[in-house]
Amino acid sequence: MIEKERVEEAKRNVKQYLNDGLLRTGDKDASKFIGFFMKNAESSLQTASILQEISDQQPLKSTLKVSNDFESYLWVIVSSYYSMFYAATALLASQGMRVTGQIVHKVTADALIHFFVSNEKLAKLLEQYEEAKAASLELIGREELMKSMQKKANELIVAYESERKKRSRFQYDIGIQAKRGYAQTSLNRAREFVFEINKILKP
Repeated sequence: MIEKERVEEAKRNVKQYLNDGLLRTGDKDASKFIGFFMKNAESSLQTASILQEISDQQPLKSTLKVSNDFESYLWVIVSSYYSMFYAATALLASQGMRVTGQIVHKVTADALIHFFVSNEKLAKLLEQYEEAKAASLELIGREELMKSMQKKANELIVAYESERKKRSRFQYDIGIQAKRGYAQTSLNRAREFVFEINKILKP
């Protein structure tokens, strides 16, 4: 779950971003960029997957004629984060929001938390998708489904926040096994995040 203090921080920041023009709402042209952002999200995710495979597999290194000790786990983490970032940007654009300026990553993270977690908007969007698929909604119970979707919404935003912070603090001198673990976690989170956002954005 996103901590209450973090939600309050995001709320304060978003107010400032709106005043400073770093975040725009009600942008009628924002939705035109959804496809572009999601294409970048998928491309970044594919890049992360390819880099992970090359880093893990010696035969692939030989085929590609790279050195046996080649590994690019740092860039798996960076590319995974960017896939989440682009998907998050697409989600904001779908709601008429556009992020500009020099601190787009921070603005995007705060906007996600403020608009999609604090008021359960992401949970509601996820719920809408689930409703379309679940003919037996009455059997599950609307309240239980909403609770489940709110949990999923929080998990997705927590994952996004974690990847944003990890990108900033990742150390170059940690061991190869530790880097591989970090990279795999990042890749798994990115896959889930992009998958869930895709579900929301598809009509």
